[in-house]
Amino acid sequence: MSIVYAVLSHGKVLQGEEVSQFERNTAIFCDRTYAIAVNSCTDALYFSLLSAGVEAGDEVLVTDYSFIASASCILRIGAKPIFVDIDESYNMDLKNADSLVSAKTKAIIFVHLFGKMGSPEDIEYFSNSHDLILIEDAAQAFGASYGGRKAGSLGLLSCVSFDPTKVIGAPGSGGMVLTDNQELAEKIAQVRYHGRDGGDFVCLGYNSQMPSLTAAILNYKLGLNEEWLTRRREIADYYRNNISNACILPYEQEGSCHVYHKFVIRSKYRNDLRSFLSQNNVQTMVHYATPLHRQPCFSSGSYDDGHYRNAIAFSNEVISLPIHPFLTDVEIQKVVAMVNAFEKK
Repeated sequence: MSIVYAVLSHGKVLQGEEVSQFERNTAIFCDRTYAIAVNSCTDALYFSLLSAGVEAGDEVLVTDYSFIASASCILRIGAKPIFVDIDESYNMDLKNADSLVSAKTKAIIFVHLFGKMGSPEDIEYFSNSHDLILIEDAAQAFGASYGGRKAGSLGLLSCVSFDPTKVIGAPGSGGMVLTDNQELAEKIAQVRYHGRDGGDFVCLGYNSQMPSLTAAILNYKLGLNEEWLTRRREIADYYRNNISNACILPYEQEGSCHVYHKFVIRSKYRNDLRSFLSQNNVQTMVHYATPLHRQPCFSSGSYDDGHYRNAIAFSNEVISLPIHPFLTDVEIQKVVAMVNAFEKK
């Protein structure tokens, strides 16, 4: 309550000191120099493409398997998304991506899906070897790491999300752009508020501000992140060690820290399993039922299903089990018991 009172007392409900403080703390948390708070990660991705100089006619590599915002930002700027199949980690298959680079390819948006960070060494080697702008979509991986590198620290620009469903959720919406480039940071800061620089409006901009109250609450939650992450990983370990049916479970590479934004399993009997769990009061979701190349908004492109075998196959099998820091031991035991009971049934 004191957080709310402090913001309402000073009355600067947009761009208050709380926003600047949260930007500083997020930059430190992600090992970046600059952080620019915006209204959503969707805007963060678009502003990243815009500030990096991606234009109409350019091609941008992006995973075929993610939330729509990972690729809609490419259409929004007038460029062409080049969808890439995924590997067993659910992240982009860089070997597949290698065959899709053309003279028009200008950038790559690498998505760390479900909280599992891809290999920084492999991602950076790929982007550097093809002279591509690397934009990191860490919307689902806030707090993840791999080989001592943090999600949000890779490439020219990184984007994180504070959507209510994320590891740290806003009371509404929120996103952040992270970079080590001062010029790009200043440009995005202008663009998020109508292109304003001082008293003048120097370029065409947008209204994408994070409210001061949102930043204050997120800053408070940031202080609880380590505790919440520990609990998420405890729950994930329990699931992995005790689910005994034929489901395919998520895994971690050595030296990585998965934050389990989602705990996604795969089953050949996905729909029946979901129905059984629902009947036994265990809620599940599907992330994601349709690969991006099949979404109607991308129908202007020409995409061959044969190039997206994993994305298509996995979309028919994935199921997300409940996972958040406030699940009780009794609740997670019930989830495991019901998943295992389905096999017996």
